[in-house]
Amino acid sequence: MNKLRPALLTLLLVAMVGCNPDEEEATVQLKNDFDNPEMDFQPPWTICESSYQGAEFGKLLAGETSDAKEVDPGLDYVLMVAAWDDTGCDPEHCLPIASKNEEEVAAGQKRTISINLPNHQGACPPEGVPPIPKAQYNRILERWPEYEFTPYSERTQNPQCVSEDESSGAAGAGGAGGTLDGEGGVGGAQ
Repeated sequence: MNKLRPALLTLLLVAMVGCNPDEEEATVQLKNDFDNPEMDFQPPWTICESSYQGAEFGKLLAGETSDAKEVDPGLDYVLMVAAWDDTGCDPEHCLPIASKNEEEVAAGQKRTISINLPNHQGACPPEGVPPIPKAQYNRILERWPEYEFTPYSERTQNPQCVSEDESSGAAGAGGAGGTLDGEGGVGGAQ
């Protein structure tokens, strides 16, 4: 038994080193699922910039899935810059958005994170979509300063949030195109 003990201990140590989840990365893809036909409304968002766990996933048109990227296991929000009804991503049509949920990946996991109407939050959302928290908004500003979004305290004053008809008193409601039911007017930016 004593001769067997060192061999078992060595085998156990080799197995632990070979299976250390802290050394494994996760494989992640992002999907622009805003065109999901199962949703009541398909907002015309193009994801112009996207990042998760520090990895850049780039531009995603509606229905597209990114290339797979290796990321550290853990929790994070998907950070994005998205353009409303503009596949060319003109900065005049872009706003900072993030996943509604803090997404988790485990070591060795392969996962596709879908971003759609119920799984996002934004700078000037319509009813039914939560506002983006300050921490995520500021991370987007730091990551993509070239978009020159306004500070968090003024986020609803981003030009993309201001209604075309400011006299209606709906400024900041999301004048980028339509309500959640798909009708025209304010409220559809997120």
